Amino acid sequence: MREHPQRAQGGLGDDVVSVVVEAALRAVWLMVRAAVWLVVWVVRHPVGALVVVVAVVLWQTVSPALVAVLVVAVVLGLLVWRLAAPASFARLARPRISLAWRTPVYRAYFPHVASRCGLVVTSMTEGDAERELATLRRVQVTPAGIERLLVRVPVGLTFDDVAARVEAVGQAFGSTSARVVRDRPGRVWIELIRRDVLARVVAPIASSGTDLARLPVGLADDGDPWRMRLAGTHTLIAGATGSGKGSVLWSLLAGLAPALRDGWAQVWAIDPKGGMELGLGHGCFARFEGGDAEAMCDLLEAAVAVKAERAAWLGAIGQRVHSPTPDDPHLVIVVDELATLTAFAERAVTRRIDQALGLLLTQGRAVGISVVAAVQDPGKDVVTWRDLFPTRISLRVDNPIQVDMVLGEGARDSGARADEISELQPGVGYVRVEGTRAIRRVRAAYLADADVVALSESIPAQAPLGQVEEPDRGGEVA
Repeated sequence: MREHPQRAQGGLGDDVVSVVVEAALRAVWLMVRAAVWLVVWVVRHPVGALVVVVAVVLWQTVSPALVAVLVVAVVLGLLVWRLAAPASFARLARPRISLAWRTPVYRAYFPHVASRCGLVVTSMTEGDAERELATLRRVQVTPAGIERLLVRVPVGLTFDDVAARVEAVGQAFGSTSARVVRDRPGRVWIELIRRDVLARVVAPIASSGTDLARLPVGLADDGDPWRMRLAGTHTLIAGATGSGKGSVLWSLLAGLAPALRDGWAQVWAIDPKGGMELGLGHGCFARFEGGDAEAMCDLLEAAVAVKAERAAWLGAIGQRVHSPTPDDPHLVIVVDELATLTAFAERAVTRRIDQALGLLLTQGRAVGISVVAAVQDPGKDVVTWRDLFPTRISLRVDNPIQVDMVLGEGARDSGARADEISELQPGVGYVRVEGTRAIRRVRAAYLADADVVALSESIPAQAPLGQVEEPDRGGEVA
């Protein structure tokens, strides 16, 4: 049957009206988005907005030549600033300059990268395939040169999906490395690193406080100091031979030095290699044992006795957490090579060491006892103890599997590529702190032998806990 001419004409007219209305709505939507973007840009960059307004006013009311002269003057001023004071220029000017020209580049190129790198979800609607790409919401540049992209993830992709593709995104944008950080449901930060602030050796950091929650240890790749929490946690340091485990240990002890001098903390050390690793700083330790399995076992059991005595006291006064004082200091147990602690011991001694170390790791934190242990291979004998260390540091390791063993499942996909750290960068690693899933790339300060000796000689001798009079804890218990 032939369609009525009037009905056909009406249908064509409806289609035209629909197209016009859709185009008008799309134009309005684009104008609204542009207005919102302009408002957001002005709020985030008031100085830049003011400069643009002044330039336009001068261009219209005075002379375009004056605006050109001012632009040249600003460029020359920035160049002189960079040459005369590179540190302040890098901290204050470079991030803003990079942000100004990189933001439009990222916004223009990101849809193409998202499509090629798999940050896309395809769904079927009425027989047609619809593709939804991850979208770029915001760009940041840190003073350390890290470029951060806030990405809205389409429904159907997870954080792990983005983590599995983040290396491809980094390669597409020409960065040396990339990682992904959680923001909130549906959004993640992709961090692109172009300039490695950890390429140079970090000098020893002077510490003047006794805050056991913020000990200066080194530098993070965002340019901020790397501070470690010691009180209320145990720390595992994993890394292959030559990866810089000693740098972390000595930097931690250097940060702890003011507390050691003032009596707020005390360190007991175990070196199964007979003192080859820790013996140089013997003066930092109130107790030191190396090589003899029986003596090392006695040290751990003495620490268990301190734990039991403190637990009884805290329970008697109704206090749940130990507060260190010069009379009752925080106790730190340093074990240089955890996996070989029991390698040459008799079976009876091995069982005693296992039991003592297990008690310290499971019950020591609340009573002011922290274990700091270093290990070469986290996948062998230490496997039974690994999950008892809330704070974990992965330096250079031998294979990708060990990264997740130390830092947790999915850590390597998120950007913690500790197996790719150069052998020429000892002390560089990744750290995951208790209570967070975020991972930081860090580098411990380097202390030469002379620095270790000077540190050792600066610590006054301490009588080991358990061999002194009962500390005054503030009164008698009824």
